[in-house]
Amino acid sequence: MAQQDIVRERVATLSWREPGALFATRREESGLEYLRGLMSGEVTPPPVAQVLGITMVNADPGRVRFDMPVHGFVVNHLGFLAGGILSTVIDSALGCAVLSAAAADQDIVTADLSVDFLRPVKTVDGSVTVDAELVHLGRSRAVATCRALDADQRLCAIGRSTCLIRPKPLPTTADSPGEASFGLGGTR
Repeated sequence: MAQQDIVRERVATLSWREPGALFATRREESGLEYLRGLMSGEVTPPPVAQVLGITMVNADPGRVRFDMPVHGFVVNHLGFLAGGILSTVIDSALGCAVLSAAAADQDIVTADLSVDFLRPVKTVDGSVTVDAELVHLGRSRAVATCRALDADQRLCAIGRSTCLIRPKPLPTTADSPGEASFGLGGTR
């Protein structure tokens, strides 16, 4: 058996902290305040961000920067960062660029996501940086674009998203637990 045919088993343990109150339930807090809370550590990130190691580096109105490490457990059969994982951090950054400019009583949800992969992310144990920017903010829809750079600062992907803007759901009471709706119609 050739040396490259030897398979080593690796173990990854996934753990995360419960995020507590979701942004959609924080009626008095703007998207920008929420995002800055994520940066300062005052707000617990969503579990997907915790598990993938996605961190917010910067948040200004209409602009955000995310970083994500590239670990061996997120590579594809070629040893490159899996496109779906890169799409996840791109989707997160694009949505947050929109959220950073939305009014305090609004929330957003992705309606459309487009990613053009330009070169593979080859550096395992490196990182990916995504800079996202709001292009248009309307009453019910917003558009954002982004650039994703690998650890060597090479452009590896560009993304575009349309987000639906919706009112935050009304607070629930102890008698009515409710849940956030991800459609156009508020709570269900």
